[in-house]
Amino acid sequence: MVKRSIFRKLLVTMVGLIIALLMLLTFIQIEFQKDVFEKELEKRIALMKGRLIDRGQILSGNLSGQVKNGIASVNLSLVADQLRNAVQENKELRYIILMQASGRAYIHTLKPQLEMGILSEKEDLFAAGQKTATVNEYVSNGESFMEFIMPIQVSARPWGVLRLGFSLDLLNQEIVNSREESISQIGEMITRLLITAAIFILIGACIVLFVSERLSRPLMHLTQLANELAQGNFAVSDNVKKIHPDGEIGALTTAFSQMARNLKISYDKLEEYSRTLEQKVINRTSELAEARDQAVAADKSKSEFLSMMSHEIRTPMNAIIGMTRLALQTDLTAKQQDYLTKVQISSRALLGIINDILDFSKIEAGKLELETIAFNLDDVLNDLFSLMSDKAEEKGLKIRFITADDVPSDLIGDPLRLGQVLLNLVNNAVKFTSHGGDVDIKVALAEGAEQAKRADQIRLEFSVKDTGIGLTTEQIGGLFQSFNQADKSTTRKYGGTGLGLAICKRMVDMMGGAITVNSEIGQGSTFIFTAIFGQPYEVRQKYSASHDAFRGVKALVVDSDETSRNALCLHLESLFFQVTSVSTGEQAIQLLENACAEDPYRLVLMDWNLPKMDGISVARHIKNSLEIACIPHIIIVTTHSREDVVHVQRSKDLNLDGFLAKPVHASALFSAVVEAFNQNDFDEYPPSRVRRIGTGNEKLHQIKGAKLLLVEDNHINQQIAKETLEQEGFEVSIASDGRDAVQKIRTGYFDAVLMDLEMPIMDGYEATRIIRSEAQFSDLPIIAMTAHAMNDVREKCLHIGMNGYVTKPIDVDELLANLIDLIKPELRKTPASCLAKASQQKTALLPECLPGIDIPQGLKNVVGNERLLHDLLLKFYEGFSDAQIRVDAFLQAGDVDSALRFLHAMKGVAANLAMSELKVCIEALEQVLNKPWEYGPELLTDFASAQGRVLESVGQLSRSNGQEITAAAASLD
Repeated sequence: MVKRSIFRKLLVTMVGLIIALLMLLTFIQIEFQKDVFEKELEKRIALMKGRLIDRGQILSGNLSGQVKNGIASVNLSLVADQLRNAVQENKELRYIILMQASGRAYIHTLKPQLEMGILSEKEDLFAAGQKTATVNEYVSNGESFMEFIMPIQVSARPWGVLRLGFSLDLLNQEIVNSREESISQIGEMITRLLITAAIFILIGACIVLFVSERLSRPLMHLTQLANELAQGNFAVSDNVKKIHPDGEIGALTTAFSQMARNLKISYDKLEEYSRTLEQKVINRTSELAEARDQAVAADKSKSEFLSMMSHEIRTPMNAIIGMTRLALQTDLTAKQQDYLTKVQISSRALLGIINDILDFSKIEAGKLELETIAFNLDDVLNDLFSLMSDKAEEKGLKIRFITADDVPSDLIGDPLRLGQVLLNLVNNAVKFTSHGGDVDIKVALAEGAEQAKRADQIRLEFSVKDTGIGLTTEQIGGLFQSFNQADKSTTRKYGGTGLGLAICKRMVDMMGGAITVNSEIGQGSTFIFTAIFGQPYEVRQKYSASHDAFRGVKALVVDSDETSRNALCLHLESLFFQVTSVSTGEQAIQLLENACAEDPYRLVLMDWNLPKMDGISVARHIKNSLEIACIPHIIIVTTHSREDVVHVQRSKDLNLDGFLAKPVHASALFSAVVEAFNQNDFDEYPPSRVRRIGTGNEKLHQIKGAKLLLVEDNHINQQIAKETLEQEGFEVSIASDGRDAVQKIRTGYFDAVLMDLEMPIMDGYEATRIIRSEAQFSDLPIIAMTAHAMNDVREKCLHIGMNGYVTKPIDVDELLANLIDLIKPELRKTPASCLAKASQQKTALLPECLPGIDIPQGLKNVVGNERLLHDLLLKFYEGFSDAQIRVDAFLQAGDVDSALRFLHAMKGVAANLAMSELKVCIEALEQVLNKPWEYGPELLTDFASAQGRVLESVGQLSRSNGQEITAAAASLD
């Protein structure tokens, strides 16, 4: 049953309103009446006090005259009687005191025992000090008094005072009575108001009852009809009572009737629709299934198209890159080598574009997945530095890595994709930064990472800052969109597809982070992205020794670059070293020589590339100095190659304690410092800090001579792979398709199989299935070598039994790594083809040692081709024999830019031909010329000396091979 709540609500509202109004009126009336009473009371009090003061002044005046006469006639007894009679006659007068100026009381009607005594109360003291008639109010023993003080003079001389004390108790009692009367009147007023309120509430309840009855009765009727309507009785509109339509209730009744009729119509339509709905659902389901099949087919077609395009594009790319690499190892003219080098660079750039398109396609198709593996962040940064250092050096850029000390090295995530994002950003920074600029890569905990950090996750922030061309606000807005670059001229000037940053953004999003950019035109750009990584459950100790071992130990940092110097100082200070830093070797030597013998410097971090005096020379001076009381441990920080380091370390007069490759990270520094303090000899880079150049040489030697079966249908790819592998010491046989491969495997012995996938007659998948189905070949290593680069292809290869996967164009290092992992090491006979090539190379007759030239490093730079190195040395002689004369001429003419360009070109050639001493001298000369200077012939002394040694060595080489070279090497001395 529905409750009639309208009456209750209206009643509560009415009563509440009446009570509120009456309370407000009562409050106002009380405050007003109270204010009137208070003002009237104040007037009465003031009037009573005024009357009391008037009486007191008259009485005190009369009595003071009598006292003066009595004192003058020396009749104090008469005075005393007169004063006591005055107290008895006046009920309000409580006491009279006659006291001398000294405080002696001659008459005290209230306390006779004090007569002839000295009065010392504060009121007494106050009265004795008055010189004129005064009125004083005070409280004594809980009783209030108003005292009239009259000075007494005898013969015009002050004698004392006459004090008349009137009690104020009667006055106070009258005030209290007046207040009580006021409160009583207020109470009567409140009672009258409450009675009035009760009458009004009763009247309001009657009004409410009447109004609610008029409102609720039709509403109850409509409610009952609505319940019937809810139960399906759509004919209720005929039972609605007729109500005048002008009022709100009438309008509601009319609307209800219309609603009931509309509901009946809708219900009839719904019944009709429900009869046909099932068939519509069946038809729509069939349409959706057909659309889904079309979408699946389209996605499959897209994947197949990408796979096919990957294969079809990578196959000729493999031929271009492979043949170019092999051609560069043959005898070439300078122009031919230049052409082929540019072909190789362009083909690798094209391969990068293809990889970007494939990655973007994988992302769009939702098939790009991130790995979750344990990795070392320092290794990722080192790989990045190794990939970008040469390109940066060509443009004269400084690449600096700055990793915060609280960033952990051991992480869990996808190092390949992280490296891809960083490589793309750094590559862009190098591409868009002009000669001599800076590129800084920083790694730190993201803002708020400590609060968001969990036991197994951490958020890192990476930033890549350059000093390049910069971007406008409009360019930044579309920077991360697909196929978009800063402007249309960017592609023409710098190249690229505009996909790199779009792919980076998608990958960063997949890693749980975000990427942003801050930039200004001409001021460079800073790309910042965050990523979430896991941390191992049991994180291994970051350092193997306690930091406290180095607390307070003095250390010296020597580096000309302020950013690198500050970073090294921060790393050492985190280990509690007491750190000092200088920018030149000369300052370091002076500081060490002047150091206190009782508290010497125990450690020196020395940059190799210092101005004027390089780090190696400074280290040699320190190690051999007799003026340094305590020779410190010296660790060289360098960007030089490993071979340069090993060459320096073999010097008999130089006993260095370690090397650190830039970029330097905290864990690497700690490892090197611990190693330096724990042993005197240091022959290697710290293993986690350096790109491991040639670490697989020993393992590769153990599998040389292995027999490989190359299954490839393309003749160009056959030639590339065969010659490449034979150069590395393998014996290679070729099968043109899968069926041929199966037959050769059954009739011969092979240590591994390199299997292409797409071939006529029988593809690589089927051939692998047949090989794996035969028990004797279950352990035979099979490596997929294909132009397909899709993840699903890799997974398919591994699923059918292949052991490895290498994409085309072939990365020789990746292929050799797979062979090292899969082929069992054992002693094998070197193939005849390799011996023949070795014998051909020996005809070049390169000596084991040439002054100024590192022959082993030079051979490594040309992949062991002695004939090529021989010819390049002769071409160097032809092209740079007059280098000193040309540089001197430039400098005398004041054309420093031309001199720098010539020296930069010569430095690149010297670096490729392993002329390390000449390269260092050129770098030193470049540093001098880049600063304000005054020309002097002594600038070319070291350069000329190093060039002379190189030219003399090349001259000896040409003469020993019967070559005629016209030169004036002696004139260079």
